[in-house]
Amino acid sequence: MAHDYRYAVKRGNKWLQGIEPNENYCCSATAPTMGSRYTYSEYKTVWGTEQKTFERLTAANYIKVLLEEYRWGDKCPMKIQVIPVPQEG
Repeated sequence: MAHDYRYAVKRGNKWLQGIEPNENYCCSATAPTMGSRYTYSEYKTVWGTEQKTFERLTAANYIKVLLEEYRWGDKCPMKIQVIPVPQEG
């Protein structure tokens, strides 16, 4: 039987809260056939002091945004922790 988890992402003493568009975001972008409308480099991660959890696919995609920030020098690379949080029910 599958277990139900959500995931928190921690970097230093901050918790990932979500993502928001950055200066590269193009609100009028269109997707090529069978392609993606936006890329991970068009967003930035938002961090805070409260732990927040995400379902697995959302957490994985938010981490991809963070890795793009590392790649382009928007954030200094540092260790992150992905913490599974069991859900009741």
